[in-house]
Amino acid sequence: MANELEKAITIKNAIDKIDSGDLLLPSIQRRFVWNTKQIEFLFDSIMQDYPINTFMFWSVTDSEIKNNFRFYDFLKKYQEYKGGNNQERNTRGYKDFQAVIDGQQRLNSLYIGLKGAYAYKRYVYRKKKYKKDEEDYPSRKLFLDLLNPIINDDEKKVYDFRFLIHNEHEQQYKQKVKLVEDEEGNKCEIPCFWFEVGEVLAFEKEHHVIKYLSRNKLDIGGFAGETLLRLYKLINEKAIINFFLEKNQDFDKVLYEFIRTNSGGTTLSFADLLMSIITASWEKGKSTKGAREEIDELIRQVEEIGFIINQDFVLKTCLVLFSTDIRFALKNFQGETIQKIKSEWGKITKSIKSSFELVKSLSFNNHALRSKNAVIPIIYYVFVNDSFHELNKENKYLENKRVIKNYLHLSLLNKLFGGSSDGFLKSIKQVLDENSESIFPLIRLKERFKGTNRSFIMDDEKIESVLRTSYDSLDSFYVLSLLFPKFNFEFKNPNIDHLHPKSQFENSDFNFLANQKDIDFYRDYWNTTLNLALLSEEQNKSKNKRELDIWIKEQEKTNKGIRNSLLIPELVGLSFENFKKFIQKREEVLKEIIKENIGQKQKKTH
Repeated sequence: MANELEKAITIKNAIDKIDSGDLLLPSIQRRFVWNTKQIEFLFDSIMQDYPINTFMFWSVTDSEIKNNFRFYDFLKKYQEYKGGNNQERNTRGYKDFQAVIDGQQRLNSLYIGLKGAYAYKRYVYRKKKYKKDEEDYPSRKLFLDLLNPIINDDEKKVYDFRFLIHNEHEQQYKQKVKLVEDEEGNKCEIPCFWFEVGEVLAFEKEHHVIKYLSRNKLDIGGFAGETLLRLYKLINEKAIINFFLEKNQDFDKVLYEFIRTNSGGTTLSFADLLMSIITASWEKGKSTKGAREEIDELIRQVEEIGFIINQDFVLKTCLVLFSTDIRFALKNFQGETIQKIKSEWGKITKSIKSSFELVKSLSFNNHALRSKNAVIPIIYYVFVNDSFHELNKENKYLENKRVIKNYLHLSLLNKLFGGSSDGFLKSIKQVLDENSESIFPLIRLKERFKGTNRSFIMDDEKIESVLRTSYDSLDSFYVLSLLFPKFNFEFKNPNIDHLHPKSQFENSDFNFLANQKDIDFYRDYWNTTLNLALLSEEQNKSKNKRELDIWIKEQEKTNKGIRNSLLIPELVGLSFENFKKFIQKREEVLKEIIKENIGQKQKKTH
């Protein structure tokens, strides 16, 4: 490892090296993840002379390394919906260059702030569908207000750097102002002058800065002049990029330097470090894609099916498939395991995709599947039994599909994959290995975990507890998403609403009830799942605070199946006075649905 600092360079020097391809990113680096606030804070820190820490570069001169490992350009424009993917640079036969081992986020932030752009969603109230284009994800440039410092900032920022939509802040024939808050919390408008930060790179000498200030009628001797001159010197003249330079051409050594350098921080997850190891080993050979690209593509394909997974999920699945120890630990990602992942990657992707397609066909959606780890045993089962080819054919594996659906409902309703689930997954894997029959071994899983805190058994008491989930609990949305599996979350904005409206309970004196016990029943059950439904935004608007019996009668004029779709018992009165019978009858209906889903009882019509 290099143990002496090289001669420091200016930020402009670093930007020029990025533009010329003399400074690249090795594939072991994770993608760019900083947000605009972090970038703005970095520039403010530089302006206040705070140190931005030392960088580490790697001098790449060996042709074997250039030919056999992937390197990438810095991200020139960050687009939120693309997730910060970098363009690969072909380094076969390439000139000698330097690769960033430590400091990628800072350097890329400097580049985006000075020469790039940052595009993120322009939020529009009540807008449901956003297109992946410039209108909905407009590009923003970094600007600095040359008229005003920031006053009384909790983070002690002084300089007002902001990412603004290019030219949108400049409204013709209108004074440029911004909204600020004084010490008493009062808001007022003050004049401002937004300077595009990247323009400072075009100033070759100080007198160019003076000419700019004069041309724009800015106070050369005041805050504006002092601020712009300071920015010019810190970017163009002052050598503040301090770095070590590693010259060793042993890639494995450099990889572990990267791991040691980054593992001490909290912003780089351990899974990111593991990803770096996989990426480094994956590069050996003639793959058209690297590990990161392959995993990104798999995540995208699963998202198209309708489920959101991440890199951690894919890595954990691979560990369950190929390692006896499934913890995220360096020793579990040695060469043999990685080579198995690489050689079986085609089968892995097919097993993961077919498993999620199966889960979708069983009426689960991303909202109901709150613990994606519950799918890992299914993926393992599909992988081991080579059933991904025909798994989702309509008339294949019917009994298996029924059992797997029961397994998922039991897992999710009992919250079996909450908290740390490594030991649980390992035990499930053992049961799957011991029972390689054609049917998913749910019976064996029930036996294995009976009496433990991960039991698959769900008795009446547990079911009743689930149905008494409060509206205020995060679990209520989950329970309702299981009870209403056909709800189209993609095209309808889901609303949880009380069937008997909250206002009736708040405004009633309950003088129609005979005793305190009945009054307590109303108060105990009005805010539970038993009185909730998952409505579309349109349904919720039409219902509002209206009494249930009146609203249902109106809805039935155009929708005869409204009771059935909202899981409301057919033969029960819906008046407020009949609330107790309504809850008792609806509990019977919902219990039957849950029992049918977990394989304990056939669903009855209601």
